[in-house]
Amino acid sequence: MSILCSFFYTLFLVFLPPVSIKRTKINRGQLLAAAVQASGLNKEQAAKKADYSRSAYYKHIENPNLGYHILVAYGKAIKYDFTEELPEMPKYGLEDPETAYGKPKTIEEAIRVSDQWKNKYLELLEKYNRLIEERIGTK
Repeated sequence: MSILCSFFYTLFLVFLPPVSIKRTKINRGQLLAAAVQASGLNKEQAAKKADYSRSAYYKHIENPNLGYHILVAYGKAIKYDFTEELPEMPKYGLEDPETAYGKPKTIEEAIRVSDQWKNKYLELLEKYNRLIEERIGTK
């Protein structure tokens, strides 16, 4: 009896229509317009910070398939992460390294900063090697 039930249950499952999940396509232009509005900057300021003109901004918000490179430029300018709404979009940093760390004013300062990062790297590398040795030693 259980074999017969399994057979009919399998037959029933085979003839069920496939379930497809429709993913709504996000209008990237509208997403840009909403992000700029939420940023508190006016449209002209946001466009200028992203190195675009005001007229280009209006063309961008009308384009439902706006390029990711344009969204990245605006995202960095208004400090907004579009990858939350568009997970397929490549990740990007919101700050330029020059802004985040500052630009050295003299060659001596640049060398000092370089040495500082080199020492930090070597310190972390030594910690990593010790951890690897501990892991290998416990096996």
